[in-house]
Amino acid sequence: MAIAQAPVRLPVFNPTLPNLEDIEDGVRDILSTGQVTVGKYVAELENAVCELTGVRHAVAVSSGTSGLLLLLRALNLRPGSEVITPSFTFAATAQALLWLGLKPVFCDCEPESFTMDVEVAEILVTERTSAIYPVCVFGVPGDLDAYQRLADRYGLILFYDSAQGLGSTYKGKALGNFGVGEVFSLSPTKVVTSLEGGLVTTNNDEVAECVRRMRDYGKGPDGQNMISLGLSARMTEFNALVGCWSLARIDLWLRNRAIIMARYRERLSVVPGISFQKMPDHCISSRNYMVILLDPERSPITRDELYERLKEIGIQTKRYFYPALHNQMLFRDIDPEASTRLPVTERISARSLALPMYSHMSLEQVDYICDRILELACR
Repeated sequence: MAIAQAPVRLPVFNPTLPNLEDIEDGVRDILSTGQVTVGKYVAELENAVCELTGVRHAVAVSSGTSGLLLLLRALNLRPGSEVITPSFTFAATAQALLWLGLKPVFCDCEPESFTMDVEVAEILVTERTSAIYPVCVFGVPGDLDAYQRLADRYGLILFYDSAQGLGSTYKGKALGNFGVGEVFSLSPTKVVTSLEGGLVTTNNDEVAECVRRMRDYGKGPDGQNMISLGLSARMTEFNALVGCWSLARIDLWLRNRAIIMARYRERLSVVPGISFQKMPDHCISSRNYMVILLDPERSPITRDELYERLKEIGIQTKRYFYPALHNQMLFRDIDPEASTRLPVTERISARSLALPMYSHMSLEQVDYICDRILELACR
């Protein structure tokens, strides 16, 4: 007989969304004009992102994944070439490479920041390598200067999966300005959401023009002649409207998340074996996710045990990122020996657990979750 699951009382992700009255005028405007894609609200969102980050171009697209596909296509990497990227990331990072006929070469991550280890990445560079492809992990950017030096040293293209990084900074400079381009996600799990959507940012005029063209099938200026390969990756005006509302409040979301994460860390730091992602002093994280690590040799409860016990009482968590990409069925055959050179990724993936985290979360909710974890861990 199946055991009934408790209803989810606290989801691990919960988008902070406008009330209908907050966007009602915009919805009426869109419906009355019939301009439902790539209109004034998409332009408003793109301009607001440029103003926030200081980047020259921001191109709104239908999702972060479509943004990765379009940016990769615009970069025109050698067919079949290798791209060095972390295994500790979401599947879309490497899926985009496979769609373009490129080979991901999985790199280990730093033990404290969880971002791609540049020293390990250098060992992986061969004559087949065409690009370096780091990831912003949970809002922490990684060593962007070191990535750039590595790319320059070997003449490689550098671009970023910054899906979780809108609002993050590196040495006082907003993400969006690094490498040849970056891609952000505006999905429901992100600090700034447009319900679904993504952004490609770049300071390269040619890359921006190419991405804009390809998001609309590859149309030329006349709107009829297809001058390059493209796809339907336009952002709708409704998504952009929500995105504009959310982006306008990013400072509030970031402040709230800083308070929420500080409370989690304060309450849970007393549990033996629980540790947290390190945020370098020169970075500001978007704090997109609240992730803890449970050391099975020191913690009174394992990661998987805590995951199951919290689920039983309606607290949803996520083993994130788990499995790491090199252990997922889609990617296993690409590099069968990857696990032997990714010890840090293997360790973090086996210990990481994302706790409920959203911008409108109350400290009472945080305390409730912490109380339950403390009860389970201190039995």
